[in-house]
Amino acid sequence: MGSFFRVFSYMGQVLAMIRQNPMLLAPLVLNVAIAAPLNIALAIGGFLVDERMPGLSYVFFGFGIFSLYFIDYFCAGLNTSLVNDQVTTGSASLGTALSRTLRSIIGIFIFAAITAFFDLAIHYAHQRRDVIGRMLAGFVRSIWTTATYVILPVMLIEGLGFFAAIKRSKEVAESNWTQVGVGYVGLGLVSWLLSAAVMVLSGAVMRFLMPIQPIVALLVSFTLVNFFWAAMAFLKSNYYTCFYLWARECERTRSANPALAPAPLKNVLGGTLEPQQSW
Repeated sequence: MGSFFRVFSYMGQVLAMIRQNPMLLAPLVLNVAIAAPLNIALAIGGFLVDERMPGLSYVFFGFGIFSLYFIDYFCAGLNTSLVNDQVTTGSASLGTALSRTLRSIIGIFIFAAITAFFDLAIHYAHQRRDVIGRMLAGFVRSIWTTATYVILPVMLIEGLGFFAAIKRSKEVAESNWTQVGVGYVGLGLVSWLLSAAVMVLSGAVMRFLMPIQPIVALLVSFTLVNFFWAAMAFLKSNYYTCFYLWARECERTRSANPALAPAPLKNVLGGTLEPQQSW
């Protein structure tokens, strides 16, 4: 359970950063403000798509999930840039983050397209009642989305293209100077628990408000769900940005020293690190 509690400790460090610079919240707010109305529009459009035209249904579904992932990853890019500037210079501006993220727009587009493809594969396997195919596609998608948040800091901070960023992130991972695994387990556990809580809350809100005002019910329910996904993307991009900055310093100095980590991560690690632990 150590990885689980460390993630909560890191969340406290993120809140401390936000208190220092409220601008760090901008990507989260922007994500929810754009994605929630779009999600409602896509849900309504989904009911209107003729089920007798499966090709049109897949095109609509693919466009919808691509759009939502693109928004998530673009805002994660903004967040990566802001966190990088905040922990390295003590100052971060949205203008600089926007400029840096726009330079990586092609890579973000590719990330969103590939993730959307995996979601389409899962949807297709579900319709064909292919349990094994759905599990396999879901597993690959899970690994890919984690890789996306790992590679984004490399692409944004180093100003590299899509393939160059993948190569660079692989080099850093293989060197393993930090002697600590990415926060896949801890973040995954937190995500699963919060997802279950949000889905229950969203369903309760829908049942309560639907008889009163259906539009309000949809708006509140979808906003809750989108806030959850945006918050998890926000947390992941924060963590992996700090982790990459630490790994780069460890690589540069050729030492696995927690003191080299950015303050939010260093405060969680506490200056001591057991070899090969994972969180």
